[in-house]
Amino acid sequence: MGQPWNSFRVAGLVLDVPDQLAPSHEHGIEGGAAVLEGGGMRLTVDASPFADPLTRYANKPGYERWREALGNHIADFVLFEEEGIRTVAVTIPGRATAVVHLPADAERDVALQILRSIRTDQGEPND
Repeated sequence: MGQPWNSFRVAGLVLDVPDQLAPSHEHGIEGGAAVLEGGGMRLTVDASPFADPLTRYANKPGYERWREALGNHIADFVLFEEEGIRTVAVTIPGRATAVVHLPADAERDVALQILRSIRTDQGEPND
């Protein structure tokens, strides 16, 4: 049986996140950043012009990079592991970057489900 999921909004974006992820006390300098933590995961969303373009990680262990369509955008995904932490991230160039950190032995499916759920906030109601 799956865990409950909720919609989370930040800076004109909506993501579907597991119920166990809750906003952290950490905040970015800009209003377009958010950090959620829980269940051994940490999600960081940066919807600012200074968001990490994810271009400097090619030398990290287990590095993978691929592109996928997210709504009307082409997004760049990366995955790597370092010091017992698996990082799964996506950037929508010029729009946002979202990063999920989880234990290296954890499945990446939940992280990918979160990242693939990113969409523009169309004022939809919360579930």
